[in-house]
Amino acid sequence: MARLEFTSTIDVATTPERAFDYFADHRHVAQVLEGVSRWQPIGTRSRGVGARYDVEMVTFGVPLKNVLRLNRWRRPEAIEWESESGLIRQEGGFRFHKTDRGVRIELRIAYEPPGSAVGAAVARRMDGMVRRRLERALERIRDVLES
Repeated sequence: MARLEFTSTIDVATTPERAFDYFADHRHVAQVLEGVSRWQPIGTRSRGVGARYDVEMVTFGVPLKNVLRLNRWRRPEAIEWESESGLIRQEGGFRFHKTDRGVRIELRIAYEPPGSAVGAAVARRMDGMVRRRLERALERIRDVLES
């Protein structure tokens, strides 16, 4: 199956530095992203390039596990990751662009569902739900950063 990609942006009345610092704290992920049941650092490092996370997201009652590794960390411009293992290979990140009224946060996620017919069917059902979850997460993050 082809690679699927999702991009969403949201404007927030805050500074790029404050937005970056919010996303840099892994503890916020499960607070704003519904369906994430675990996002824990592996080892002692939780920030910067090379930090790794044990991630679990429940979709349709099925836990999807992954190990993600940060591969870009440029304050206050970008945090990006890629999967090291898991059923669904993915990469993505946040970009922070200064605007006249604050910051535009861009979230991009690209993933490759498993190649079987079952994987393709599950990916099609998951795609819309994942997109809605991520858009709601960005809205919750905006609410937090603007409060």
